[in-house]
Amino acid sequence: NQARYKVYIIDEVHMLSKDASNALLKTLEEPPAHVIFVLATTEAHKLLPTILSRCQRFNFKRLSRADVAAKLSRICQAENIDIDPEGLQLIARSTTGSLRDAENLLEQLTTYYGSHIETPDVKAILGITGDWRIKELARQVINGDISAGINTINSVTGDGLDIKQFNRELVEYLRELLLIKTGSNSAIDLTADDLSELKSLADGATLSRVLRAVKLFGQLDFSF
Repeated sequence: NQARYKVYIIDEVHMLSKDASNALLKTLEEPPAHVIFVLATTEAHKLLPTILSRCQRFNFKRLSRADVAAKLSRICQAENIDIDPEGLQLIARSTTGSLRDAENLLEQLTTYYGSHIETPDVKAILGITGDWRIKELARQVINGDISAGINTINSVTGDGLDIKQFNRELVEYLRELLLIKTGSNSAIDLTADDLSELKSLADGATLSRVLRAVKLFGQLDFSF
């Protein structure tokens, strides 16, 4: 009551009904001097153009993987949580720049495993394999080494890995390779070592082969 301003935050503002939007518009046309409205949405195109025209617009980007991992590391230090840096990187990667999702996942991990969390625990929660043969198979596909590729796939299935999840991770790796090949390095968030490895593989691959690999593995149907 003693503050100079009152701030009203309307989250998911695009979900307002038409009548509610029109009512809000009337307020925004002549807003009280002591009131600030913050309209939050991920779908600004659904707002009335007359509302958009009366707002200052700020677009927020997702956080980088490094920033998310660094924040999680500070949280772990403050809460005495022991977790491998690789595990933090996996969390950061899976949550694609959403710090809220990353923190929720970290909390879920502590609920399951306590204050000591190992990388296999993170992989189990995320449902990922993280198997080294993903990179190996990608290299064999790009090099056209069919015999070695079949042996790798047989090895994966023989070890009882989830082949659907393995393929999803393979496609993701191939897409990152495609971005590197097309010069879109800034579109992916990788460590220096991973980036160097992908660049080395991209140098020996043709764009058409990478595109074909992404398309074919992305279309595989395991519902049998």
